[in-house]
Amino acid sequence: MKWKNRGYEYDHMYDQIREKKSFYLFGAGDYGRQFLNVLDKEIEIKGFIDNDFLKQGSMIQGKKCYSLEQITLSADEGIVVTMSQIARVEPIEQLKKYGYTKNVDFFIIEEFLSVYHVYKNNQVYFSSISFLPSTACNLNCRNCLNFNPFAKQFYVREWEDLVKDVDLFFSCVDRIMLFHISGGEPMIYKHTADLVTYIDKNYGDRIDTLRMVTNGTIVPRDEMLQKLAKCRLEITVDDYREAVPQFADRFDQLTRKLDEYHIKYYINKADSWIDLAPERTDYSHWSEEQLEKHRESCSQSWQELRDGKLYSCNYAAYATVAGIAGEQDLEEVYDLTDFVVEKKKELVEFRLGYTTKGYTNFCKKCRGFTPKNSEKMEPAAQAGVQNSE
Repeated sequence: MKWKNRGYEYDHMYDQIREKKSFYLFGAGDYGRQFLNVLDKEIEIKGFIDNDFLKQGSMIQGKKCYSLEQITLSADEGIVVTMSQIARVEPIEQLKKYGYTKNVDFFIIEEFLSVYHVYKNNQVYFSSISFLPSTACNLNCRNCLNFNPFAKQFYVREWEDLVKDVDLFFSCVDRIMLFHISGGEPMIYKHTADLVTYIDKNYGDRIDTLRMVTNGTIVPRDEMLQKLAKCRLEITVDDYREAVPQFADRFDQLTRKLDEYHIKYYINKADSWIDLAPERTDYSHWSEEQLEKHRESCSQSWQELRDGKLYSCNYAAYATVAGIAGEQDLEEVYDLTDFVVEKKKELVEFRLGYTTKGYTNFCKKCRGFTPKNSEKMEPAAQAGVQNSE
């Protein structure tokens, strides 16, 4: 989105939020539960909405779950879409077909959380941030969203740079719902346990969920697990056993180890991945307006923290590191060293997708998380022989 009224872009949206007395959460999964934990004491949550008929009619964290067809919104009721960027594409279209308008009748979780907190509480609250200590990975997934198959070498960060970034980030951001440590494969990075320990010790009270992801094919040493067990950490264990069956035993060993050390984890088994297809996409002939619309239609909502900056699209940042997106222009980044308290709303706006240009250079090569991009791919399908370590 292109900045038109920097620092005031969400005035109207907050006016709409203030008019609502209660909300339904559309999505009774991970994000929905996190949202409930964050704001249940501040706003009235009437219940969940979910398209999964197995959840409908059940009680989830004390709230009843409905189908969208069962809900008739009054003027003082709203819906917050609490799903991941991929999962929310079709439900948003579903809401529009029912006649609901974005930022009037329904709101997106990232926008709602940040706008509510900065306007009501004068706090910079981020829904999430992606933090990659390294892109090194033992797998070589064809549709890796780090674009590792295109990279000539892995990008590995030094310890001092990680600490500097974390400290700077929390000097600007008051609180965050999800601090997400990703990769690459974090279990093979030498400083992962120390990084988690540092973040939890110094900023754990300002993080609602500290999470790390692993591809489920690496069994870390006991020394690493001992450190992680002392932290308030959740681990997402991706289940890729169908794609890489040779690592099935390691998946079982890993989950047993996590149980042994009482480390909280969730198993994630994705039905499909999306193909951003940078090697087959060329929108370089598009006008500025077309590129802005393309970026605005994209449901991608993650940003990366790296080298003292926020990158407006983490996949554009990954593509630049992998060497397939050209130079990263200045309009795509927010330099946290320039932040002052008077710019809280501006920082929130950037985190929610506003930039000077309104799109990234990578938009010219990326199909995006859009309704038109329906090319679903097999999760973790390998592009070549992977490293067994």
